[in-house]
Amino acid sequence: MANNFLEKVSAQIGSSIIITDDEIMAPHLTDWRGNFSGRASALLMPTDTEMVSAIMRIADEENQVIVPQGGNTGLVGGGIPDQSGNTVILSLQKMNSIIEFSCENRTITVQAGCILQHIHELVEQEGLYFPLSLAAKGSCTIGGNLATNAGGLNVLRYGTMREQCLGLQIVLSDGTILNQLTPLRKDNTGYDLKNLFIGSEGTLGIITAACLKLVSKPIARATTIAVTDKFEHALELLDSLQHRSGDQVESFEIMPKALLDIVYKQFPDYAQPIQPASGFILLMEISSSKSDELEIDDSGKPALQNLMERFLENALENTLITDAVIATNEAQRQAFWAIRENAPQATKQESWPVNTDISVRRDKLAAFYHHASDAIRTICKNCRICGYGHVGDGNLHFNVVEAEGGDPDWPQKRAPLLAAIYASLSEFEGSISAEHGIGQLKTDQLKDTKDAHYYRIMTQIKNTLDPKNLLNPNRIIK
Repeated sequence: MANNFLEKVSAQIGSSIIITDDEIMAPHLTDWRGNFSGRASALLMPTDTEMVSAIMRIADEENQVIVPQGGNTGLVGGGIPDQSGNTVILSLQKMNSIIEFSCENRTITVQAGCILQHIHELVEQEGLYFPLSLAAKGSCTIGGNLATNAGGLNVLRYGTMREQCLGLQIVLSDGTILNQLTPLRKDNTGYDLKNLFIGSEGTLGIITAACLKLVSKPIARATTIAVTDKFEHALELLDSLQHRSGDQVESFEIMPKALLDIVYKQFPDYAQPIQPASGFILLMEISSSKSDELEIDDSGKPALQNLMERFLENALENTLITDAVIATNEAQRQAFWAIRENAPQATKQESWPVNTDISVRRDKLAAFYHHASDAIRTICKNCRICGYGHVGDGNLHFNVVEAEGGDPDWPQKRAPLLAAIYASLSEFEGSISAEHGIGQLKTDQLKDTKDAHYYRIMTQIKNTLDPKNLLNPNRIIK
């Protein structure tokens, strides 16, 4: 089957897009965490939507399974083939052109293989800003960000990828091109199909291009790391900061001391701006695109920095925090963020962590944290609870690392630990996936936790748009 498919692709499109070299294919066959690996008969690297359409027409004729892949930075195995060796990977990495950039309309239309950081750099030259911010920004692609409805560090202010997209171009499993690359902010002409494909992880169609919304580039920021003794205090502080600054809170992150210690250990050359004895650190950032925020106020400081300082003084007086450091320049700000952004890599280097990506409504987040922590301690008394993430939108990566010095029973404890976390999550009516998606990792959990009628309709949508199950089978719907 694969041979006939590849012969037709070579004849109708050209052999230059077909890669079968093992060394070149290898990075596409394993996920970033190393949890999933697979085999494929070939790697295809088209350069435009018409090529993708032609590939899918041939795949439809030959019943060839296709696994779409962006930057391969996903964390749930969504872009990794199975072990059969019969699948073909379709990489969007060479589809990396800018189609249109309009400063006046504040939109940029790009091919799906464009790297997120490249978009940042391009639009910021014109005083604009694309707010999606991820640790993998240097290698993740816009198509992959859309396929997983990526969240990241700035969801609190700007929303997920779904809120930042105006239009899509999509190729269906039979090669049909859906062109909804609209740069319109208002288009009330029937069903908004783009939102069906955003977050679908390549199971309903292949996103080949997107029109993205831009906003004014922040020109003033105030960034601080603070220490708090209690998780509950973090939520009080967030509420207070939002009331004081309005919509200027861009990020509000939490990390327990156990995780901070791991980051410091694994990256000893990093600056260590704060050394808490216990509790949690908070990384808070407010920003503004208004020039008057740069002006010196009566305090002799920029207005935004003064706002942050007064907020911290009040927090100290009310014993909500015990220590705080404000970044005084961009280098120090970047040093603060390096600690947070490298937390996943640090735990990966430290151990074989139990990883999750959950969300709970904000007013129940602290109760969930304690409930899950207690459940974990009954299984593994000395393991390190490293629940961290985006407090502002209720998204925690509630991860667990084995006890310092190692635990010979760690492989056997992993499944019970994960089950305990998800049992706690169920108690608080949370979601098993906040931003990473379902992929191969959580298909069974999705079926078990999703409303049965909702899951049935999802299955019907998959069967309607991909009746032969050629696109990324056994992802999301199994």
